[in-house]
Amino acid sequence: MKSHSLDLKSELLAANAMLRTVIDENPNIILMKDWDGKFLIGNRALADLYGTTPENLVGKDDGAFNPNTEQVDFFLKNVRSIMSQTETQVVLEESTNTTTGEVSYYQSIKKPITTADGKKQILVIANDVTELKRVQKRLEESERRLNYVLDATREGIWDWDIPTGIVTHNHRWCVIAGLDDNYLSHPLETFVGLLHPDDSADVKERLQSCLAGTAPYRSEHRICLENGSVVWVLDRGDVVERNDEGVPLRMVGSFVEVNDRKKTEQALAMQSQLLNAIFELSPDGFVSFDEARRVSYVSPAFKRMTGIDFSQVNGLDEVAFTDILVDLCLPTGKFRGFDALRKKRVTDKSGGREFIEVVHGGKRILEVGLRSSEASMVSQILYFRDVTHESEVDQMKSEFLSTAAHELRTPMASIYGFAEVLLTQELDAESSKEFLSIIFKQSGLMASILNELLDLARIEARRGKDFVFEVAHVQALIEETVHGFKQPSWREAPKLVLPVESLYIKADQKKVQQAFLNVLSNAYKYSTATSQVTIELITTPFAAGVGRRIGIRFIDQGIGMTPAQLERVFERFYRADTSGNIPGTGLGMSIVKEIIELHDGEIELSSNAGVGTTVTLWLPLIG
Repeated sequence: MKSHSLDLKSELLAANAMLRTVIDENPNIILMKDWDGKFLIGNRALADLYGTTPENLVGKDDGAFNPNTEQVDFFLKNVRSIMSQTETQVVLEESTNTTTGEVSYYQSIKKPITTADGKKQILVIANDVTELKRVQKRLEESERRLNYVLDATREGIWDWDIPTGIVTHNHRWCVIAGLDDNYLSHPLETFVGLLHPDDSADVKERLQSCLAGTAPYRSEHRICLENGSVVWVLDRGDVVERNDEGVPLRMVGSFVEVNDRKKTEQALAMQSQLLNAIFELSPDGFVSFDEARRVSYVSPAFKRMTGIDFSQVNGLDEVAFTDILVDLCLPTGKFRGFDALRKKRVTDKSGGREFIEVVHGGKRILEVGLRSSEASMVSQILYFRDVTHESEVDQMKSEFLSTAAHELRTPMASIYGFAEVLLTQELDAESSKEFLSIIFKQSGLMASILNELLDLARIEARRGKDFVFEVAHVQALIEETVHGFKQPSWREAPKLVLPVESLYIKADQKKVQQAFLNVLSNAYKYSTATSQVTIELITTPFAAGVGRRIGIRFIDQGIGMTPAQLERVFERFYRADTSGNIPGTGLGMSIVKEIIELHDGEIELSSNAGVGTTVTLWLPLIG
């Protein structure tokens, strides 16, 4: 009997091992969770996604591996919702790889399970559809590009299903043929009926030759519009599908209007005017050279950039033109000449671009490139693009990174220093606790800086695309913010001055509450222990182009700011308090500014040193 039990136990262990192997080797993500979102089992595919092992998953939730709190919250709410039901669901969701930071998409089958003792669990099998999503996006982008090309070339497209005799068109075909969009799909006879009587037989003959495989279809003929006018078109196409016996099944093509060749010169003149207008209006500068490589044209933008007029360089060769341009350049950014551009174009992946610095109306940084032309009248074009602003932005980015590194270095230095003391010296319990408290405080500061930097980066990168805008009750938002705010125990709660009339805005409630909380937190941090913090609502009358607006006003009686400090409030890492006694990262008001502006709002500030500060967040009012 004992031997039989051992055999059964061995068989069970072998079966479990086999099941574990099947689960781990499955390329799909397989997992089970309990009601708290903790993993009961997870295969290797899930462990690889989270950068851990299947064994280490058990007993932990997504938050232990995924830094994206929004995703973690969604996962928990989603599985609880499904566990509360009885039916299996299929959902599309995304997850972040903690090692690479890449976002993957999964089609997940989620089956709720109730154990014998009534505990709710869920089985999830997730199929990675990331590549499918990427292919779908590429297809959509390809279709958009095709539509752009068709719109730009103004070509009518047709698709003839030969067995059924139905022809399908795009909108442009109907426009050329003088028809509305009711004719986007119609029998072939409709097309035949548009043909000019004198051209009908020739068109049919050319179509038959194409169907027989003799030659592609190409026909320049007239069509008669319903209003009685006649339009010349160039019609082209070919058979793209035949059956095994060679019988044509499908033919596609396009046609363009080539009406009244007597208007060709006028059309060319209009095209020339259009090109001149483009050169006139283009912010980029152009200098064209004739077949002898002498200056033949200078665009107005080039003159604006350099101050060089066409009369100064007309007819000059490359060497003489280079001398004039070099005289304008600063020593730090000299123009090196045409041969250097040609050589760089061959050897450099940047396409042969260089950067020069000129002095005209202030220092300018210009990107210079050279393009050859096969036109008989133009051998090459030298183009200039003013990248001064871009260079300044790059410099601002560098300064920002430098400032961020400095802000992080300060708490890091404290953590490192006190940790070194704890490791290398014998300290009494009180000193050790004091040093650990400092390390804990500085670690919290670093975490706050990093979290707020990530918040700011996400907001700037997505520009509100991930905001969930919905109608929100303003008074309720403020009351929820105040309820969730924990002021110091010795401080009174903020005084609320709210109108009886219900006021509404369209907003992402979480983001707006984040902005409210940042301003409210500052009001307490920068005011005295006995002073009052007040939140009040004000509205403006309706104004043309603006509508009604609501102002959420935060008033404190704190240390206030000087005019010079007030101007720097929205600078990243700027803090009015230089003593270091008031905690903070200097990023809060930058985040507030981004959030409010993405809600089509603005911020009004007023402050007096030693008196207090008033911050008003203006948002569009609805209703």
